[in-house]
Amino acid sequence: MRIDVECIPCFVRQARETAARVTSDGALQWQVVRAVCRLIDGVTPEMSPPQLAERIYDTIAAVTGNGDPFVAEKRRANELALGLEPRFKEVLASEPDPLLGAVKLSIAGNSMDLGVVRDYGDVAGLAHSMLAAPLGIDDYAALRERLSEARHVLVVGDNNGEIVFDRLLIEQMRTIRPCRYTYVVRGRPVINDVTMEDALAVGMDRVADVVASGSGAPGLVLSDCVADTRRLFESADLVVAKGQGNYEALSDATRDVFFLLMVKCDVISRDVQAPVGVAVVKQHLPL
Repeated sequence: MRIDVECIPCFVRQARETAARVTSDGALQWQVVRAVCRLIDGVTPEMSPPQLAERIYDTIAAVTGNGDPFVAEKRRANELALGLEPRFKEVLASEPDPLLGAVKLSIAGNSMDLGVVRDYGDVAGLAHSMLAAPLGIDDYAALRERLSEARHVLVVGDNNGEIVFDRLLIEQMRTIRPCRYTYVVRGRPVINDVTMEDALAVGMDRVADVVASGSGAPGLVLSDCVADTRRLFESADLVVAKGQGNYEALSDATRDVFFLLMVKCDVISRDVQAPVGVAVVKQHLPL
């Protein structure tokens, strides 16, 4: 997916808010915003949003000297989600289709995106609402069918907190198809996205092999990934990509991908053709 002109003010907002997380020094905050605006001045429409985001957050790190400004928020997100886990395991046990329930919970977890929101909000309330609501785009039957035949499932992660619900999803997937599972995380910290350290902290390695993309982009930009990750992406029987950043990076992929996300902005809404706020299970089939 190519960058839209509407993405630009969003990135400037993110730069300002991230600078404020790092420092109360107004002059340094101005320095961050000016540096990001100079970077944006060289953007071409062919660039994807995650590619620009990586450069923006690298610029923020260079100016402030802080390469992981969301570290405390990432821990808080995982603590919040782990606290909800027992309740949602009980909920899934009573669902008529526990896998569908786990899909919806995993998408509800996608709301925990500090590139879009300032606070995690009522994750539990949102999850219960999504469990009760129909999917805005519903390719769930195709996802379940592909899962039933898979020998290797690759799941591309997105945010901290969300990763706990992703683990619940993989646990449900394993009850249907106990095959090989791989979970892909970011190669280094960016926003509140999940890294290897974060994944291991919530026990993702108990249900899947965990591999790092090798990239600091908040989306699986294949051209920036290490060769092993690219091979896993191409060879897996089923690829499930979580969140908007992975959609932005992989919506033009040359293989089929199932996107699980919450629509959080007008740009994505127009692209996927679903309203802001809905849960989406969308199968991408290459042309």
